[in-house]
Amino acid sequence: MAIRCLYCGREYDVTLFEFDRSITCVCGKTVMFKHKQMTDEALLARRSEDRKVREITTMADRIASLIVGSDYPMIDIEIEKQKLRERISELFPDKIDLYDLIYGPRFRRLKDQFRE
Repeated sequence: MAIRCLYCGREYDVTLFEFDRSITCVCGKTVMFKHKQMTDEALLARRSEDRKVREITTMADRIASLIVGSDYPMIDIEIEKQKLRERISELFPDKIDLYDLIYGPRFRRLKDQFRE
């Protein structure tokens, strides 16, 4: 039986997980296997959240690349940042403060470093 990393999809032999041990995947994430089976409902919920996180990460990475490697006008970048904030609010309404903690400073630093 193979255990799949939820982030990159790489598969590992179940024998690596004896005694509820975890391993570090080549992508850097921790892969764990508990000997009790996850319910289909829990697995679907986890996959749904993973998709949401990937969507947010993709949007944020796109904004960072616009700041760093393009001559895209800053007003348009501000619009993209607002779209990201709104999307985070839709997908994770209870975690919108994380935008201000993570992405706000990141985008300011990139702007200061690469645009001025």
